[in-house]
Amino acid sequence: MSAPVRRVRGSRILLALAAASCLVDAAEAAPPASPKPAAPAGTAGFQVPAPARTVLKNGLTVLVLERRSIPLVQFRLMVKAGSASDPAGREGTAALVARLLKRGTKTRPAGQYFEEVEFVGGTIDTAAGPDASYAWGEFATRDMEIGFNLLSDLVQNPAFRPEDFEKEKRLALADIVDALDDPARVAQKAFAAWLYGAHPYGRPVDGTERSVQAITRSDALSFYGSRYVPNNAVLAIVGDVDAPQAARSAQRYFSAWKRRTLAAPEIAEAAPVRGRKVLLVDKPDATQSQIRFGNIGVRRADPDYFPLVVGNTVLGGGFTSWLVNEVRVKRGLTYSISSRVETLRSSGSIFVSTFSKNASVLETIQVALDQVRRLRGGDLPPEDLDKARSFLAGLYPLRVESPEDLAAEILSVDLYGLEPDYINQYQKRVRSAGADAVKHAAARRLPMDDLAIVVVGPAQSIRKDLETLGPVTVRPVQSALEGGGAAPPAGR
Repeated sequence: MSAPVRRVRGSRILLALAAASCLVDAAEAAPPASPKPAAPAGTAGFQVPAPARTVLKNGLTVLVLERRSIPLVQFRLMVKAGSASDPAGREGTAALVARLLKRGTKTRPAGQYFEEVEFVGGTIDTAAGPDASYAWGEFATRDMEIGFNLLSDLVQNPAFRPEDFEKEKRLALADIVDALDDPARVAQKAFAAWLYGAHPYGRPVDGTERSVQAITRSDALSFYGSRYVPNNAVLAIVGDVDAPQAARSAQRYFSAWKRRTLAAPEIAEAAPVRGRKVLLVDKPDATQSQIRFGNIGVRRADPDYFPLVVGNTVLGGGFTSWLVNEVRVKRGLTYSISSRVETLRSSGSIFVSTFSKNASVLETIQVALDQVRRLRGGDLPPEDLDKARSFLAGLYPLRVESPEDLAAEILSVDLYGLEPDYINQYQKRVRSAGADAVKHAAARRLPMDDLAIVVVGPAQSIRKDLETLGPVTVRPVQSALEGGGAAPPAGR
């Protein structure tokens, strides 16, 4: 069985080499540097055909995109329910259900199931995020029908055996406890909880010790039965396939999946933080402190999205960004700093992420805020703007080069309700983000005086410095990760 596995890994190496070759070719063919922006998308030949769309009688949407360059087929099924749909007090249910799918089906124990996957050199995996849960797999073109059979069995016929439920629950709890030793992961989870408060996006995707301990097998069965339904799902198929044939196979393997009435409420917009509020997560033994600060952001379909992404790239979206230059290169306050625009189905967040020695935490935050203030004020040199737009436009084709990445992007277009031609319009939209649009979006959206700030470090050493930024709440690690149980930032 090892030979087929090596074949699949080899195909991924070929993808990586192909992507690297594209980069080299692009560099060799690049014209001399010019102050003029690069040509709009489309002139370089980057075009992705619209996927063939079929809606089965049970409501399952099937999207098929033919990509004949490599003899592989990528399956990616999305159920539009993730951790934001977890029952209150049972946070981590969506993630636990996704884990349980891999514990075998009603006709195939887990060992047999994955022996069949590995025998043909395929892959199958599952995961849950805030807005959706996923099951995906990759198979050679000649094994496409086997892939359909295995994926459909996993999604439609999970066993949820009591012994498997207890084992996966123990493993999930062990992973949560293990993550407590990683200050970066603690900081990110604590920031989400502090920023979103009682909103569903404040919940850790994998839950907390307390919430996962409370999940019963009945909770998992209920979540699966009410959320994993075909009229709440989209299947993307990308690769060396014939679109009509793939649609017929989807009908054959998924038609038995029963449609059900959905009672899933829409997720409300998250309220932005007003004023400044600082959460200090006490980690007495830390010699460095993790830092996160930001506020509520925008939906992916928001008109400010592209100008904001371009502005964020200038600010902290790359190694030559302002944050890296000012905080890392000039002052040596950290080895890593970045800013990010994270979009979800309902709002999202904009935040800066870094770490520093305990003695320089306040200086690191202040210098980072100076760069935010600079962008908000419109101090945007044309060369920085052009560099950011060229970077984003040039990187995008590589981000969706593989069938796996392209399938994920197709599903994102559906999940976020984007325009059907979003993928082909991406480069054009990036390059069309002019200086005025970037400045206005930054002034409206980048947080300055309204901030949720989270620092993971020794409270005794750094609390006094942080109090110069705003009122400080000190909590132990476990309490800081409890999501809606945290006192919300000002303005809630």
